Amino acid sequence: MFKVLIVDDEPSIRLTLTEFLKRAGYEVYAAPDFQSALQFLTTGFDVAVIDINLPDRSGIELLQEINSGESYVPVIMITGEPNLSVIPEIVRSGAYDFLSKPILKEVLLKAVERAIEKKLLTAEKRRLELEIQQRAADLEVRVAERTAELIQVQDRLAHNGKVAALGRVAAQVAHEVRNPLYGLLLYTMHLKEQLAGQLADEQVELFNNIIDTINELTSLTDQILDFARPVSLALRPVELNSVINVVLKLLRLQISAHGIKVEFDPDELNPTAMLDEACMRAALLNLILNAVQAMPTGGTLSITSATDEETLSLVISDTGSGMSAERINKIFEPFNSDKPGGLGLGMPYAKKIINQHGGSIRIESRLGEGTRVWIGLPVEKDQSEGTSA
Repeated sequence: MFKVLIVDDEPSIRLTLTEFLKRAGYEVYAAPDFQSALQFLTTGFDVAVIDINLPDRSGIELLQEINSGESYVPVIMITGEPNLSVIPEIVRSGAYDFLSKPILKEVLLKAVERAIEKKLLTAEKRRLELEIQQRAADLEVRVAERTAELIQVQDRLAHNGKVAALGRVAAQVAHEVRNPLYGLLLYTMHLKEQLAGQLADEQVELFNNIIDTINELTSLTDQILDFARPVSLALRPVELNSVINVVLKLLRLQISAHGIKVEFDPDELNPTAMLDEACMRAALLNLILNAVQAMPTGGTLSITSATDEETLSLVISDTGSGMSAERINKIFEPFNSDKPGGLGLGMPYAKKIINQHGGSIRIESRLGEGTRVWIGLPVEKDQSEGTSA
């Protein structure tokens, strides 16, 4: 039921207008003056019919008071003596309609009916505007999310493009550098043997330096080829804790030389996953070696393994120098290294191997606060069957 407010200082008019509207099915509030009408502003009504001349303050002031509210309420102004000079002020104040006394029943009901329609249309318009705003906001969020996804895809494509380019370069390196290096190594070693006993100590040392340099160049070439070469995983059930223990043994001398304390907290269930043991060992070797090298004057290396129904997780933490946000953003880019003489392939290789296992890797680090690496690997549902086999 729609509510109508009648404001008129003449009791007979208020009573008559109230009866007209009640018989038409409206709920009616009536007030004789400005102050009495204010109490109904908090109650709420759908249409107001206000006499322009009120005893305390004018009907136009009441119109302005009503229009200052949050929700739209159409106001019909009435007067006993038509005065065209006040019409512009009424319009400027936001009146919906204007009626002159005496007011006929049909005219009043028709004006109120139109005012109700205007209120409903205004409310619907507002609802649609809010809905459009909400949908625009939702669309903006979706666009932002999609844009972020596209940027990630673009970054992955760019990374893959670098890897593909690296593969082509590596193939060229294999033909033009690797084989000549092996030949040069054989020639140098043969010459050293031929001149054995004829060389001074300084000359022997020179030969050894040449051989070491050739071996170093060959090792760098092999690293590039290993990273660029497609990896075909040979998966089998492997205990992750055992792989970690093997890597720690391989790095025992470096860990001891740096005075590093190792804290390994293995999962007591000794979880297994379908892994290529050699590839995963190489990936973890790179990650743990990075942690060791980040603590040249000592520190703590912490390794924790855990598992749930779907994921086997590994956390590698160090108390080393840490990295800047800019460095973290580029940590998995090939040939991006801040180490003297480093190729920048260790972290990209580790990520490549972990991703090919269906896993994920992420890094958190701050300068001066160390680094933490999270690794997640899928736990195969049939791994127990594979282990028993």
